[in-house]
Amino acid sequence: MFKEEFFRQSYQNNLWLLNVALEGMHEFPTSPPETVVDSLYVLTTIAEYTAGYPIEIVRDRFAQAIEYSRLCLAIDEKYPVDDPELIEEGWTMSVWGGGASGRDFLVNAIGLCLLFEQADWLEIVKRCYELDGFIDTSFNALINMVIPMDFDPKAKFRRGGYNFRKPLLQAIMAESKEETLKHLNAYLAGWYDGNRKIGNPLIDTHLEQDPEYGGYIGYWSFESAGIVYLKDLDDTSLRQYLYYPKGGLGSGAETQT
Repeated sequence: MFKEEFFRQSYQNNLWLLNVALEGMHEFPTSPPETVVDSLYVLTTIAEYTAGYPIEIVRDRFAQAIEYSRLCLAIDEKYPVDDPELIEEGWTMSVWGGGASGRDFLVNAIGLCLLFEQADWLEIVKRCYELDGFIDTSFNALINMVIPMDFDPKAKFRRGGYNFRKPLLQAIMAESKEETLKHLNAYLAGWYDGNRKIGNPLIDTHLEQDPEYGGYIGYWSFESAGIVYLKDLDDTSLRQYLYYPKGGLGSGAETQT
């Protein structure tokens, strides 16, 4: 699925968007440069990881996203949103909130914090998540594996297909390694279709690759790898899934084909 020439084009496009957004941030310091959201995140967790970049580069790029999140939180605190229409729409200054794309990427952001062993980064992601007001019980439970966060394991998932994450919650709650792996296998088996049902914008992009605009840059479930890491599991049974990070964060991605 991965085509190097398409990756290069997507990568260049995202770098350009990133630079435009950062320039806009300097010119309008109290306005959120929305293109930074997808650009930083895609460059970090998907494009560079999929391409097999050294993990140090991936980590540094993700650190940039975290720093941007911190700055957005500071701006939000200094210049709180007071427009009733924006508040009703759930608009925020945060990287991970304020739109469907941020929510789709949030679970991987949490997973990366777990894998990089950065509780302080996770605190920032948690604050952005709380600010957005989009609550997913499995996200709360995932964060709670490292830093305290309230959640109800019996709470119903949001309508619209989000219950595909139930096995993820069950894997987090499982007391034995065997039970955890059973639920992670179920989660990963339904991961792709589940993300399609909730409208994840990256799903099926491998069908739309274009030399001029780029296209598919990888599918990853870092949240699954984060659980494996924290629970010290043998992930052999999970390696059958293309979007499970088989190499963890030790040496970059094993190229998807």
